[in-house]
Amino acid sequence: MLKGQETSKNMSKMLGKRVLFSLAVVLFISLTSQFGLIKPNRFDPSTIRTQTQTSTTKPHPQSANTKRQPEMQSVD
Repeated sequence: MLKGQETSKNMSKMLGKRVLFSLAVVLFISLTSQFGLIKPNRFDPSTIRTQTQTSTTKPHPQSANTKRQPEMQSVD
């Protein structure tokens, strides 16, 4: 039973370190952005491009019939 408790404590410590590291990274990015050391990308709505799609395929007849059609034989 001791082994299970030890791994549980180790896992808790590692999770805590991971959360603290993530918090430190977010804080670092926020501070460097506030001090102007990094500049985030800005959203510019004037650069939005719209794409129109034209149909390049020919329409073909569609059927919901799943039965195989009999093959036609030509008689010579």
